[in-house]
Amino acid sequence: PLDLGRPPAVRTPMLPYLQGLHEQWLQEVRSVLDPARSETAGIWLRWRALDYLETGFKRRFERELRAVHTMHGRLTGPQAGHLWTAGELVGQLLENMRHQVGLCHHTKQFASLAVTLQSALEYWCREVEESLGPVRWGEVTSESRVLFETITYDPITLGA
Repeated sequence: PLDLGRPPAVRTPMLPYLQGLHEQWLQEVRSVLDPARSETAGIWLRWRALDYLETGFKRRFERELRAVHTMHGRLTGPQAGHLWTAGELVGQLLENMRHQVGLCHHTKQFASLAVTLQSALEYWCREVEESLGPVRWGEVTSESRVLFETITYDPITLGA
């Protein structure tokens, strides 16, 4: 799990935590996709990037999506709509990727997908931060708090 120091205070807004969480995630995604997007990248580098997107990335996104859904009651109609749109965009890109057989063999198609997915993820992160950032930790239920605090915990990669 991501260690951002001690648990946030009751009156502290969620924004700093969410920004740290997203900054780390975006950096991780870039470190996987950027080298694989290069014209000189080989099939196996792209294959490993696709494997990451279909496994660890997807599980991480699903955990965050679950956590965000628990906060639905704190959202305005427009916020809920923007989050739904952002979540659907990322989800559909991941689903569509599964149907592109041999994507690791097609440099330009892979690069296009990688850029689109990175942009969609940045949009998702921005919408989560704008919608939930002002919420104070004291207003978050214990169930939601646990989900947010364990977003980076992946039992599969940790061997649990």
